[in-house]
Amino acid sequence: MLGGSLVVTIAELQSFIFDYISEYRNSYERYTSLPPEGAGYPKHAISPFLSSKEFEVYLANDGVLINEVAAEPDYQWYIAGGPALKVDFEPTKTPPEVTQIIKDHGFEGKPIGIYRIVAKEHIPSAVWRGRVKHISSQISVKNSDLDVTLRMTKVETSLKQLVCNFTFGAYGMVLDSHLPDQSCSFGEPHITENMGFFPADLNNRRFFRYLEVYGTSDKAAWDKRIISIRVSHDLRRDFAKKLSNPNGDKGGAMSFGKNNQWVENYSNRLGQLKTAIDDFKHILMFQSHETESVFHELIEKHPILLDVYGHCESKPKLKYPQGELSPIGKAYLEPDFIVSYSDQSYKLVELERASKNVVTKQGQPRAEVGQAIFQTAEWVHYIREHYGLIRSRYPGIHTKYKTSVIMSRSTQASFNGVADMNRYKELVIQQFAIDEILTYDDLFDKACTAYTILTGLSPHSI
Repeated sequence: MLGGSLVVTIAELQSFIFDYISEYRNSYERYTSLPPEGAGYPKHAISPFLSSKEFEVYLANDGVLINEVAAEPDYQWYIAGGPALKVDFEPTKTPPEVTQIIKDHGFEGKPIGIYRIVAKEHIPSAVWRGRVKHISSQISVKNSDLDVTLRMTKVETSLKQLVCNFTFGAYGMVLDSHLPDQSCSFGEPHITENMGFFPADLNNRRFFRYLEVYGTSDKAAWDKRIISIRVSHDLRRDFAKKLSNPNGDKGGAMSFGKNNQWVENYSNRLGQLKTAIDDFKHILMFQSHETESVFHELIEKHPILLDVYGHCESKPKLKYPQGELSPIGKAYLEPDFIVSYSDQSYKLVELERASKNVVTKQGQPRAEVGQAIFQTAEWVHYIREHYGLIRSRYPGIHTKYKTSVIMSRSTQASFNGVADMNRYKELVIQQFAIDEILTYDDLFDKACTAYTILTGLSPHSI
């Protein structure tokens, strides 16, 4: 254990964390601003330090624990669903009524998102009940500028014991969680995200939306002079983790020691984008006269072309209730793609042939444009009338959606000599009340721009 004069104080730690959050948010704004002011990264919720209003902070003798104060999932995650670790013994301490509920719902013997881990040694009562002991001081402080409250607690115990009690013995007694220690680099935490912990008898439980464990309480590790370095490193880590998981998977995550797997995932995804751009370029050059199925197959193979940051679903069926048809007699609707984002927003996409022209000789939008946009209007009508049928598949789609049509090429022939194609598309958007009209050249340029922003390299130069 460090000497008293070398250990950070509660006041110093509190001040550091407030300054860290402020710098993190300011740097995030620079990262997400468009070039040349910023790096042009997407505005994703990459960290609780961007918007969360409250954190628990525990200062142990040889480390620090920071836990986001957030609501549990709105279901009985400790019965089924998790994701969670259940600490148990042999024979089990699971209440019979819980076992019966699982049987009654047909879940027995099936994956339910709860991972039972069995202790091989006695677990003290304080650990089993998740009680944090040896508290010497507590204070709650709010920073009004940030709208963040820190619940600061000083505990006269080791970090290992604190974390063990916090997780009901899961970390430390049952699992070797490879917690960081004094030998680790400053600013490299053990992170647990979206994971619940509870003892089998359900006497207590905790669900961690975001938990950081630091293996040092050394003053040097919490010196404000290293905040800018810490923030720069953490932002890159958090963006890379987010971009390596564009589908927004809802599972839990635990980092057992230093893990740079997200670096490999991120690099792989950039490689996929480069391959997709090359395939797209070939089709635009040699197959743009063919039907829209050629482009649908391309995007189905490389959904990253449609959106780098969303999850793309091809030809989902939006079925009408039994015995009901659409206003023009359809039993179901079928967008070419629905793109889902992690913030529960969506984009519905209609593809048309690249060879279709947009403008008549008289300067009016061609009939094909209206027909394509009419299909998007059908989708919007369905969502408004029958949201209950698709709520579980697309939660929140009735309030956060955009419609998009992709057709034609950005050529003078396609637009019949219109001088400013972008301004013309703006007129069409206003006339038909659609959110977005793109040509296939626009889509190609967007993919190239995304690659350049994320790598600093032009996809045409490598």
